Amino acid sequence: MVASHPSGGPSGTDRDESASLLGLDWGSSSLRAWLIGADGRVLARRDSAAGVATIAGGRFLDAFQALCGPWIEGAPSLPVVACGMVGSQDGWRDAGRVRTPAGLEALSRRLASFDDLAGRPFRVVPGLVARGEIDSPDLMRGGETQVFGALRGRDGLFVLPGTHCRWVEVRDRRIVAFRTYMTGEIYALLCRRSTLARNCGDPDDSPQHQAEALRAFDEGVDHAGAQPASLTHLLFTARTEALLGGLAAHQVPAYLSGLLIGAEVRDASKWSPHDLAATVVARTDLSARYARAMHRLGLRGNVADGDSAAAGLVAIARAATLL
Repeated sequence: MVASHPSGGPSGTDRDESASLLGLDWGSSSLRAWLIGADGRVLARRDSAAGVATIAGGRFLDAFQALCGPWIEGAPSLPVVACGMVGSQDGWRDAGRVRTPAGLEALSRRLASFDDLAGRPFRVVPGLVARGEIDSPDLMRGGETQVFGALRGRDGLFVLPGTHCRWVEVRDRRIVAFRTYMTGEIYALLCRRSTLARNCGDPDDSPQHQAEALRAFDEGVDHAGAQPASLTHLLFTARTEALLGGLAAHQVPAYLSGLLIGAEVRDASKWSPHDLAATVVARTDLSARYARAMHRLGLRGNVADGDSAAAGLVAIARAATLL
């Protein structure tokens, strides 16, 4: 049985008669679902740890039904729109890719049909592919939906923190370029698998430890922001500082986070157009760290309100006349 919890509205034990769409954000580590009304309002929400990377034997339908069963039982015509890694080569089936520049219309025209797999109307948003500065491809799945959910009718630069953080440029309501950083994945490897792992501890909830960890994060941001090309050297200083008493164990992960995010922000600030304000998408602890690092390094920006993935699924469904 997939562990889940309802939130943000009715519990979802029975399908609400006003529901017109079921939206899914199905990433590598989690599955989020929203029951959506004809006006685009979220009626109920459920969450699961059944991310694409956790599903064995291709049992995607089982995971979907375990989470959304109370909503879809007796409602075979309720359409589903999903985004994320479920449409990757490692997912349920490859949903294809759209090349940038791309707007809502391009995505809605290329929705992949998984009806035969799900036994109901089930569409999956394609990924995006862009060419980088060295003419190598950059890929994104799920982030495009978050961006279109966070748009407020203006051009902008959107920052999507996560295991792989993406900086996305939007012009005339189209994604024209993006850049991916493996910051979160490298952070996890350093804290769990590297020679630094033995020096890493978690801060407790005491105000003193939390404040000390925050100072270490700021120090890391400042160091990497000033010398981003020296990142691999700066990462080793986390070990020497810990060994020689400069950093306590509960400060080391924060310092590493500051170094990695600081180097990313500094590089992205050189890549990104300076006429665009940056919006950090989703209100999470990680988003708050990015906003703090950006402020320290002189980038103007803000943090988006609301659940951008759900809003993006609504926008894409409307463009495809599914809602």
